[in-house]
Amino acid sequence: MLSNWPPPQVTINPESMILGGISKYVMRMDFMLMSVALYVGIIHYMQPPPDKSSVSRVEAKRQNLEKKAGVKKSQNSPAFTAFVFLHNLFLAVYSGWTFTSSFPILISTIANEGLINGFCDKNFTSWNSGLFELAYIFYLSKYYEIVDTVIILMKGRRSSTLQTYHHSGAIISMFAGVYSCPAAIFYFVIVNSFIHTIMYSYYALTSLGFSPPGKQYLTSMQITQFIFGIAYASTSIILPGCSNADQNLATTVNLIYALPLLYLFVSFAVKMYGGDFMRLFSASPKKSKKN
Repeated sequence: MLSNWPPPQVTINPESMILGGISKYVMRMDFMLMSVALYVGIIHYMQPPPDKSSVSRVEAKRQNLEKKAGVKKSQNSPAFTAFVFLHNLFLAVYSGWTFTSSFPILISTIANEGLINGFCDKNFTSWNSGLFELAYIFYLSKYYEIVDTVIILMKGRRSSTLQTYHHSGAIISMFAGVYSCPAAIFYFVIVNSFIHTIMYSYYALTSLGFSPPGKQYLTSMQITQFIFGIAYASTSIILPGCSNADQNLATTVNLIYALPLLYLFVSFAVKMYGGDFMRLFSASPKKSKKN
């Protein structure tokens, strides 16, 4: 199963990477698919019964109350609050480290080999300059991010279709990316780690009872990354000589994942924020407000 991994162009020995010793297990397709199926199955089984009221309306009302309060007293136990805070703080710090480690690699490749080679990484320069290890750890982090869903269930709330699809699809997409090393994946690593740094920092604060403003901007940033990511991935496929057949297949898997995810995020944003969200993307704020 792993005889073709890593790709021959990648000169990094997986055993020398952080947590590389488990790569012989986690980089097996059967392990990945069974993990995703187990995650989806357990989440479906553990879901609390659906509330008859509108989830988006209740959530929006809860957020409005929190904004007015500024700081609210947590209704959870101190131990659970500490767990949620440390979980989000860890992911915020890890995401920040990933971004500050990966972005300079891309810039260095572009500076030394030109924009097209940097965009496509035709020579696998970025992958062999540290990106391969960063992407592998990023793939592993997608398993740990399942704790996000565990926290939701522990709070007695249901995991939405967006939540479940997002986490399961991220594991599949990153597996394909690390397995074949297409250029589109380092966009995912760099941009997604940047947004996660901000997002998990935000949630670390909310876990302590603070209510920072601008959650709709986080959602807008996530939607924007999907739009540009889809454009990046599509370009890497159609640009002559940019990637090989295996890379195109991995990129296609990511596109298949990203398109429904974009729809789910936009639907969530419209339901949650309504006109406030639409005005963020409107060229005519007054007209949107009137509408």
